[in-house]
Amino acid sequence: MRLSQSDLLLFRPTEHTYIIHDHSILNRWFVERAYKARSIKMVEYEQPIPHCVVYFNLKRDVCASLSPSGMVKSEAFNLGSHRDHWFCLVARCNTDCFGLYLGMLDDDQRPLSVRFAFEYEFAAMSKRTNEFVSRRKGLCTFSYKWAIGIHNMFAIPWTSFIGEDSVYFVDGVLHLRAELTQLS
Repeated sequence: MRLSQSDLLLFRPTEHTYIIHDHSILNRWFVERAYKARSIKMVEYEQPIPHCVVYFNLKRDVCASLSPSGMVKSEAFNLGSHRDHWFCLVARCNTDCFGLYLGMLDDDQRPLSVRFAFEYEFAAMSKRTNEFVSRRKGLCTFSYKWAIGIHNMFAIPWTSFIGEDSVYFVDGVLHLRAELTQLS
């Protein structure tokens, strides 16, 4: 495969790929990296109240690899004035269904130095409307480091969720959104 310099910057290999570059004597095999956390896109608002919207997109093959009991984490993010507390989204296969969770990254179960409350909403894009459809809303108060979420986000079995005719994969990508609004 012959790539230009700009193509090299944007290159994402599929399995094993051999790259030839005209200006390099070091033409090599490249192997895709295994990431510990998947990237997110986040929009954060500070006024009138701290609020963030986190977009977490997963390809169908990543979701398929979660079965029967795997999980994938998003990269870490903060919420509002709680800059010393890091959160992530966790997508997982729960035996026979898809679950989405918001968790604090530290596994330590010590009480937090300050309690804080927030509203949350989990949503997924539907192929039918090309819009996000709310799957769960709620209020939560974190006083310990733990997770909240929805065990069966789509209320369908895993095989229906991951199937080619699934309404939740738009062009082969599952688009998830978490909205978080700080209350205290």
